[in-house]
Amino acid sequence: MRPSQLVASYASIAAATALVFRWRRRRNLASPRKQQPADGPKTRPYATFSAHRRRVALASVVGLGALGLAWGFVAQDGGAAPGPPAGLRISVLDVGQGDAILLQPRDAAAVLVDGGPPGDGLAAKLRAAGVTRLGAAIVTHDQSDHAGGIRELLGAFPVGRLLYAVLRGQTLAEVAAAGVPGRRLARGSELRSGGLRLEVLWPPAELLAGSHAGEDPNQLALVMLARWRRFSMLLTADAEAETTPVEPGPIDVLKVAHHGSDDAGLGDLLDRTRPRLAVISVGAGNPFGHPTAATLATLASHGIPTLRTDRDGTVVLEAVGDSVRVHSEGG
Repeated sequence: MRPSQLVASYASIAAATALVFRWRRRRNLASPRKQQPADGPKTRPYATFSAHRRRVALASVVGLGALGLAWGFVAQDGGAAPGPPAGLRISVLDVGQGDAILLQPRDAAAVLVDGGPPGDGLAAKLRAAGVTRLGAAIVTHDQSDHAGGIRELLGAFPVGRLLYAVLRGQTLAEVAAAGVPGRRLARGSELRSGGLRLEVLWPPAELLAGSHAGEDPNQLALVMLARWRRFSMLLTADAEAETTPVEPGPIDVLKVAHHGSDDAGLGDLLDRTRPRLAVISVGAGNPFGHPTAATLATLASHGIPTLRTDRDGTVVLEAVGDSVRVHSEGG
């Protein structure tokens, strides 16, 4: 990473931190707390969300900004896998220009939503996260930047079942050849793993009938709401809000659709869902101009702190009890 990019990343984290502390919603932010794992510090949290605190002193904002700068880009030495999650751990993996979101509920099987592009070493990333088996892998839509990594897992990494809305015939054949059970999902479907619930909000079953040759696969991509106790995160895949009507209610975190591409419906979605944090999964220097200036401006105008995998690396959220800690593993 070039020095200019590093400074920009630190600045974005500090700015996001300041915005976080100005929120007044059903849950407010608690004062920052330094937390260190038993096997030594690897990353530093930049924010802790609390369900009950109503006020935060200005000094806390300044202190957390400093903590963010110290934390931002810790040495990436590929150390020991993290311990088991105390609640729900969600990792928006840095897979370049693609999506791969790992959900690890406490005392239950891990679930992977998309696998990024092929050739990115997904299996190694899963093992580094402490995962040796997936209870389920979900392909939101069959494009290589979402499905490629999962296709590489088939037959090479234990996967309990593969879930999807629409898959091409070749991919279905690969799933069958690997001996992995497959099942179609549609609006109203629900997946549970321990205390984790994944509710499918899109697409409706009536849109899945028949052939989809020539159609835009993004418009039939799975949109899901992940719930863990009082925490919720909207997983939008590549389904822009302007073409995908969903009503999840208020949420805590938004995974911005389609790597931050232009989305005329984003502002209205933010008004309805009022997320407290946005995460964009995007590749550095991608040829598509993602995330676009318009999308970043919409997020900024709504006061939504935003993290990006191209600058911040893998983004990890830890939902434990009434709080959520957010940290990055470097960029």
